[in-house]
Amino acid sequence: MKTAEGFIADGDLKFESNEFEGAVNDYTSALKLDPNNPDILYNRGIAAFFEKNISAAFEDFSAAISINPKHEDALFNRARISAMLGSFEKSLEDYDRAIEINAEDGELFTNRGAVKFQLKDSRGAIADFSMALNFNPADGKALFNRGIAYLQLHDSANAMHDFTLAYQNGVVAAKEMLISLQN
Repeated sequence: MKTAEGFIADGDLKFESNEFEGAVNDYTSALKLDPNNPDILYNRGIAAFFEKNISAAFEDFSAAISINPKHEDALFNRARISAMLGSFEKSLEDYDRAIEINAEDGELFTNRGAVKFQLKDSRGAIADFSMALNFNPADGKALFNRGIAYLQLHDSANAMHDFTLAYQNGVVAAKEMLISLQN
């Protein structure tokens, strides 16, 4: 008889081979043997997400968080889904909780900054993008998005600076922003 660990290992192999439906099935079998394991729920949520089953992924991340409220990866991915669905306040709550757990992850700040921008909080977005850049000064996404937020505050000098750095770090769209600001 196969153990939960055996099903997890099979699911991991299938996931790595982009066989997401099979991975979901194996993780589901593992959950039948170990129903309160937040990591299995998280793994199944990721596989469901790659299957484009967003609601199942959201449910699994939520279940993982209910078992382990400090499951940073589940909080991060549930926040991403909430933002994709336009639930920015819910997304912000999850990013806030994830940052309380790990304030050393620049990607959390970049993504939370994007949510704050969607909520029309340009200053808050700039603060988060700046925090992300403290961890990775070459984060083109944070530089570009901070430039956009500066534009919202009519600060074209800082926006141009960020777009220049973003372009130097591979963000092609930053060049278009620079050209439009120079005209």
